[in-house]
Amino acid sequence: MRFERIVAALDGSPHSQRVLDAAITQARQASGGLTLVHALPGDSQAPLMFADMAGSAAQMRSEQREQARERGKAILAHAHELVVREGLECRTLLLEGDPARAICRHAEEHHVDLIVIGSRGLGTVKELMLGSVSHKVAQLAAMPVLIIK
Repeated sequence: MRFERIVAALDGSPHSQRVLDAAITQARQASGGLTLVHALPGDSQAPLMFADMAGSAAQMRSEQREQARERGKAILAHAHELVVREGLECRTLLLEGDPARAICRHAEEHHVDLIVIGSRGLGTVKELMLGSVSHKVAQLAAMPVLIIK
């Protein structure tokens, strides 16, 4: 099976480099297109307190969101640079929402042939309580998912 359209889901963890390496290998073997994605979790925080008249909680959330967005852009820029050094072309995309659902939605909308994702990321405590993003992607995706350990 040739995987001509490949998505690599990167979270910036040390494990992410192995995901990128595997995606590069797959893209090179198939002479296919590679898209690097980073998913920003949606606004799932607790509701703002009614008594927050000055809006400080909302302001803090907005600042945290912008920091996460900038961090995501930096992760993608660094990975893009590594892919280009390998002589391949790729696109980068910052997704928003539940990471697993956002990755799968993008993959379906763009007729992706393969999703490459890490088995471990940055959310160890959440992973224990809610299940890993990679597990969720494997359950939701309509195409093959390569989970890198």
